[in-house]
Amino acid sequence: MVTRSRWKRYVRDFDFTMLVVLVCISFFSLLSVYSATHNNPDLSKVFSHELVWQFMSYAGLAVIIGIDYRRYRGRLQWIGYGIMILLSIAVFKAPAVKGAHSWISLGSFQLQPSEFIKIFIIMTIADFMAKQKENERPFSWLQFLVITVITFVPFVLVYKQPALGQALVIVSIWATLLLLFLRPKILVVTLTAVTVLTSGFFICAHLFPTQSMYFVDHKLPLQSYQKNRIRVFIDPTLDPTNRGYQVDQAKIAVGSGELFGQGLLKGSQTQDGWVPEQQTDFIFSAIAEEFGFIGSSLLIFCFFVLLYRMMRIAAKCGDYFGIFFIYGVMGMFMFQIFENIGMNLVITPSTGITLPFVSYGGSSLLTNFILMGMVFSIGLRRRNLVF
Repeated sequence: MVTRSRWKRYVRDFDFTMLVVLVCISFFSLLSVYSATHNNPDLSKVFSHELVWQFMSYAGLAVIIGIDYRRYRGRLQWIGYGIMILLSIAVFKAPAVKGAHSWISLGSFQLQPSEFIKIFIIMTIADFMAKQKENERPFSWLQFLVITVITFVPFVLVYKQPALGQALVIVSIWATLLLLFLRPKILVVTLTAVTVLTSGFFICAHLFPTQSMYFVDHKLPLQSYQKNRIRVFIDPTLDPTNRGYQVDQAKIAVGSGELFGQGLLKGSQTQDGWVPEQQTDFIFSAIAEEFGFIGSSLLIFCFFVLLYRMMRIAAKCGDYFGIFFIYGVMGMFMFQIFENIGMNLVITPSTGITLPFVSYGGSSLLTNFILMGMVFSIGLRRRNLVF
């Protein structure tokens, strides 16, 4: 039973700013999803489904906030991890949707295990790392191996579906948490190597397009459509009526928004359906076209505030598990936001990654709100000390 003094403390410690920001982002989501789908008879039920998922997500958020996050540590997280692994295997028996075995049909809704498994990857790795810190064990390559194996199993299953975008999100979780765990010298070397490799990829892609195309065609172990996305990134003018069509139309939509946007339900690219599947991966182009630079910047600012408030909670948390969990969630969100907005602006390859809390997708939305529920729960109970 919660005492009156504890309720007062919960009210005092609850991050209302973060909740307001979440509501603002949800408002952007509802407006943009409705705008991108209401003129298309084939997508007539998308907005109503989005409303249902929003309601379920906020209900789930409230439930998770009320539960002490420490109860999830131990056996429960491993049970959840195992169930998600089994579901990730079961999807290969389900019919392929748009060429990928990523969904399990539940009546009119589709369940995507690759979304929910991210919750248990973060929990499992955070718990393992917390136990190492609590027992004051120094970094070892055995710990690195355990963290990598926890990540590698779901990564392979998701990659084979194939869902490259979701697989890369799993890698971002692994990389974020591992960087927090490395010794300073190893951390510096790792960050330097990643920076050099990433910079080298972008530089080579634009300075040596012919050689880069050859490398993509003959060296990368990817599906043909995944290679096409990288080809279009290297050369946006490549086959503009087919492989580069979606990216090109999204770029036009972003540019046509200018400073103040064309207005809700007035964007020509969005209302005439020029951007395929705009309600999912390219939802940012609809926001940029109809709300302009000002509106899209406001959305990005909301994401910035959300991440900042999460970092504040982690900084004040006295529990290693809570700290690692929050930073794992932050790493996942930051990668998704950067990659999704980047591919809408044609500065990163198109990888099929959704924009958190904004893109249409029930499994993704519910997963993100469950993670945020645990962040709120950590914030409410962060005063516990580590001895």
